[in-house]
Amino acid sequence: MRRSFPYSRRAFIQNMVFVAVMVPATLAILVLISAEAVYIAAFMALEGVVLVVMGVSPLLTSHEVGDGMLVLRQGWYFRAEMPLNDIMSVARVERGPTRTGVFFRLLDATLYVTSRRDDLIEVRLRSKRPFGWALGKRADRVVFDAENASAMVQAIRDEDSFTPVDA
Repeated sequence: MRRSFPYSRRAFIQNMVFVAVMVPATLAILVLISAEAVYIAAFMALEGVVLVVMGVSPLLTSHEVGDGMLVLRQGWYFRAEMPLNDIMSVARVERGPTRTGVFFRLLDATLYVTSRRDDLIEVRLRSKRPFGWALGKRADRVVFDAENASAMVQAIRDEDSFTPVDA
């Protein structure tokens, strides 16, 4: 059975409010410039999709631990499944990068799936593996957050299939 661990929603609520404010602003500009109805409809549909995918969908997903897997999600646009027996170590990280979201550095084998800058979790994998939802980035270290980081770290450690190795 999988246990669900929500991540911080603050950044996504800000995104949702920003896009929600941009929809009427865009509509007003398109009406003021006398844009054709088809263009207005296309822009409104595009902004509606952005609002749902970037603003609403992150509020509906959580990370999960169980059934021998660690599943990291961030909305409908990112999902990563890692077998727990591929995890070499798991630890809390007090301070992370200033940037948040799903990102990576080209010359580093670390994938970040964060919605805040502090109280993060770092998972080290036994070997580099590709993350298709992150443009195929190969990483052996994943940094992410959960509202209750200590409970999530403990859940990963408590899973039967997790066998830590001294690094």
